[in-house]
Amino acid sequence: MRKVLFTIILWLITTSPLYAIDLNKADCKNKEDICNLMKTQNHFAILDKCPGAAPVLIECKKTSSAQLKSLPEPNFIANENGTVTDTANKLVWMKTGINQKFSLKTADEYSLNSEDAGVTGWRIPTLTELTSLLQNQKVQHAGGKSGWIHPLFNDTGEYYYWTVTTCEEISEITDRYQKKICQQGAGAAWLVNFKAGAIIWHFVDSKKFYGWFVKDAE
Repeated sequence: MRKVLFTIILWLITTSPLYAIDLNKADCKNKEDICNLMKTQNHFAILDKCPGAAPVLIECKKTSSAQLKSLPEPNFIANENGTVTDTANKLVWMKTGINQKFSLKTADEYSLNSEDAGVTGWRIPTLTELTSLLQNQKVQHAGGKSGWIHPLFNDTGEYYYWTVTTCEEISEITDRYQKKICQQGAGAAWLVNFKAGAIIWHFVDSKKFYGWFVKDAE
């Protein structure tokens, strides 16, 4: 019985999307190890450890053909408690982002426990949701600065903000600058910067980015 349980646990760990092999312990001749490294390492780091891994990296690349969808045209209304409601998409937004650095996981945990503006139920938005705040041109927002965010919002920090949309879900994005391609699967997610009107991807365990929370309107 113990042997069966151990086998099941081992299988769950090694097949979990959160499983990632250590760079220093990777077998450079093992395709599975190389592919797992792509969840947490960039191509340069992998090739530095395994110089002959380039052909394997090509085979391991995880891409999705899914395209970024847009929400219906938002209708933003400012609320007295410092939130902003999008009546068209039945979403409630924080007026400003959280001035604290997170990994995607810790940002998600923080949002779930947050009582900002005196309400609960906050979460990290999807890329489709967060990009609905972007404008087609620079405007002066509620913080008195110019940016690519709707005027009712206050982009005080001018940071990159997490979304829960991973590169496994969407692998290719075109923002106002250029096409961005991410081949890191579930190990990376997309972020939005309203000061620059830019979208980038980064590894989900990076603790350099911020959170802008949303909740479903009741």
